[in-house]
Amino acid sequence: MNGYLYDSWRKYSQPAAARDHAPKISAAKRSALLGCAFITAFAGLGVRAAYWQITQHSYLTAQANAEHMLSLQIPSLRGQILDTHGVILALTMTGSSIIADPLQLQQLNTQNNGVMQSVAQNLAQITGVAANILLPQLQLQTQYHMLTNANGQTIYAAGPEDDALQTAINNGSLPGVTTQSAEWRVYPSDGLAAQLVGFVQNGANQGKYGIESSWQTALAGTNGLVYTPVDVNGQPLAGSHEITAPIPGANISLTIDANIQFMAEQGLQNAVTAMNADAGTVIVEDPSTGAIVAMANYPSFDPNTYSSANISSFTNPAVSSMYDPGSTMKAFTMATALDLGAITPDTSFNDPGYINAGGQIIYNWNQLAWGTETMTQVLEHSANVGASWVALNKIGQQNFYNYLSAFGFGSQTGIALPDEAAGQFPQSQNAAQAELNLAENSFGESIGVTPLQMVMGYGALANGGLLMKPMIVQSVQQNGKNYQYKPVTVRRVISAQAAQQITQMLIPTGIYGDAQTYLIQGYAVAAKTGTSTPNPQDPSWTYASVIGYAPANHPKYVILVKLDHPQTNIFGGFAAGPLWRQLVRELMAYANIPPSN
Repeated sequence: MNGYLYDSWRKYSQPAAARDHAPKISAAKRSALLGCAFITAFAGLGVRAAYWQITQHSYLTAQANAEHMLSLQIPSLRGQILDTHGVILALTMTGSSIIADPLQLQQLNTQNNGVMQSVAQNLAQITGVAANILLPQLQLQTQYHMLTNANGQTIYAAGPEDDALQTAINNGSLPGVTTQSAEWRVYPSDGLAAQLVGFVQNGANQGKYGIESSWQTALAGTNGLVYTPVDVNGQPLAGSHEITAPIPGANISLTIDANIQFMAEQGLQNAVTAMNADAGTVIVEDPSTGAIVAMANYPSFDPNTYSSANISSFTNPAVSSMYDPGSTMKAFTMATALDLGAITPDTSFNDPGYINAGGQIIYNWNQLAWGTETMTQVLEHSANVGASWVALNKIGQQNFYNYLSAFGFGSQTGIALPDEAAGQFPQSQNAAQAELNLAENSFGESIGVTPLQMVMGYGALANGGLLMKPMIVQSVQQNGKNYQYKPVTVRRVISAQAAQQITQMLIPTGIYGDAQTYLIQGYAVAAKTGTSTPNPQDPSWTYASVIGYAPANHPKYVILVKLDHPQTNIFGGFAAGPLWRQLVRELMAYANIPPSN
């Protein structure tokens, strides 16, 4: 409203008296007031513009890019898994998968009978998959189908095979067939250490079980990104692209020796078959470092064809399954008493063939009374009564379980593998039951341990009383860097003297006991057999095992052979002993360890 209209409005809209006394505002003042108003308004707009253009610049840019830029992932290449010498246990291949258009092929076949058969034969020649496996897939009533082999696995082509495939498509030999880029996991050794390594799920960069699972983040790497401009319809435009390069996954070297792993797996399969057992486990460890050089289980599976395997075979019994170890536990009972100074190897007692524990009578495994025997002879005879007498009268409940815990029983070892079991001790508030538990646990009954816990415990005996943390990963290599893992000492469990004493007790135990280690010519070994019967109602349902180390005085390897429920012979020394002795001979030769006697 201009000044004239403003004055007229004020003049004729107010009472006469008010008009006569209203203050007079000059044109100059009115102009000044209006100027201030405009300045204030523009200042506010300036501040607001500054807020959006400066403070919120990154946000607005991101919003604009989201509307006009398309982001695409660049898959990272999954890292390899290798043995200690660089033998590849798992790697990722790049190439093509094969896609057929059955409807198109069927249409072509009606025009020229024999086209479909020709395509099947040409594909068979290139891929090695039989034409009679491919032809039914080309006859499906669908537009697109990814071709698979006899096991239902996607057919992949890499290297020269992929080149031949592309050539055949381009020259018209494979009408109705195309390819798409693909990556897939390959296990070159046909399932060697399968439960230890695990597998990668088809169509994903996601590891399942074993190292593939527990080291998923390192193996997978980091995907890259491509930002490309798009039109209003979201279609990519020609122009500049912003690229964030992918970071390849790490290569992981294991402590496993593929040669020793092969020895263990082949020997175990033969032993399980010969003894008509349900399953079995072999572990070989370097006691000075805690490095696991072999970890075999049978039955196992081939990770290249995991989809056709029984899911129960995917888990790793060496770390996940608990069992009653039987008389192999007696070495820990004696080592505990030795370390406490409660016995010496020559301490003797009278074994009448039975002992009362919590109101229950415990007998020796063979129902024999050994009479006067030393502690070394208790191990040689594998006498349940002798082990119970030591636990009840020389060690005591608190000391016994404290030492078992120190040896690593009842807790996870910390190995870098998934689904590790902790094992378990029996617990009872009833004094009589607690006494019975102590007696039975002293010879390896009514207690749950894992094969790996037993190996690490014997490793402490072989290593002068020092318990090592198990190593399964030796090094990780990524971006030109190589991180080496070093051995980790967990704790001292027993004194070096006690460790030496139990070793000297286990040498004759292996010779004169069921382990029959006298059959290993030229080497002194320390060993103990075990036969456990978790279900007294079914004494044939046993776990048979032998565990020990060689050479005894300078141990290079701790070896466990365990068979689950053997039927041909149920006893540890006879069922597991032959393979244990065979592995000792092979390992001594493989490591070039000369005979000591």
